[in-house]
Amino acid sequence: MYITTLLVLILVFGVTLCHTSQDIACSAQCHPFRSTFDASSFNSHFVPISPEGSYALTNNGLEMYLYKPNGRVTTSAGVNDETGEGATINSTCTLCSGSVTYEIQVLPPLCAGVVVAGILIGDWESDDEIDIEILTARPNSWQTNVFVTDPQNPDPQYGVWSSKEEVQSITDFHSYTIDVNPQRINWSLDGEVVRTLARGECNKNGFDRYPTHPMRLQMGIWDASNPAGTAKWAGGPVDWSCVPDGGRITAVVKSVTVQC
Repeated sequence: MYITTLLVLILVFGVTLCHTSQDIACSAQCHPFRSTFDASSFNSHFVPISPEGSYALTNNGLEMYLYKPNGRVTTSAGVNDETGEGATINSTCTLCSGSVTYEIQVLPPLCAGVVVAGILIGDWESDDEIDIEILTARPNSWQTNVFVTDPQNPDPQYGVWSSKEEVQSITDFHSYTIDVNPQRINWSLDGEVVRTLARGECNKNGFDRYPTHPMRLQMGIWDASNPAGTAKWAGGPVDWSCVPDGGRITAVVKSVTVQC
């Protein structure tokens, strides 16, 4: 409850508008920035919404941790009864149009069932979402996706606009980019466009499911061991025996760049 309340207060009173006009009321100018996660840059542009100790600012960048659940973890019917707690970091600004590049590496051990994400996600106005998702179960690929809620059918359209793209190895640093404007979304790997989704492709059941609201940056690492559908998609549930006692699963974000 405390974290939820804090996040709402930050979003309502502490969000810098870094967005340009689209087909909604996005009147503020975009403010480009690049962060390599020194303390000053981090505090200016980001706010953690996960517990203390779930991340660290290091010489390598922002390290995000996923910890094994406390106590015994029981696996049954394709799910774990407990899930680990991982880092979630939000930006203090939102954008409608522009590009965001996350430079990400996932460190071994690559325990299947873990998801590392660099996304754009709606604030209090919407559930719009544009995803970059890295699954530890598939170390030579990454996934893209879009979610937009239909007021008449609020259930997410899982997998409808998703894709799987190749990468040499998620254990190396790579630059993953989302570039969005009112007409299309491009996803790029290391500066090369690998997927384009046109707005016209996002109509389903007569509703335009293209993102049209301000979205904040969000980075995170999470345990996809429950529910069953999520665990199956992520190649889980996590077998926590792959992590040494007292260990953790780590992803590193070396830099984030916002361009307008």
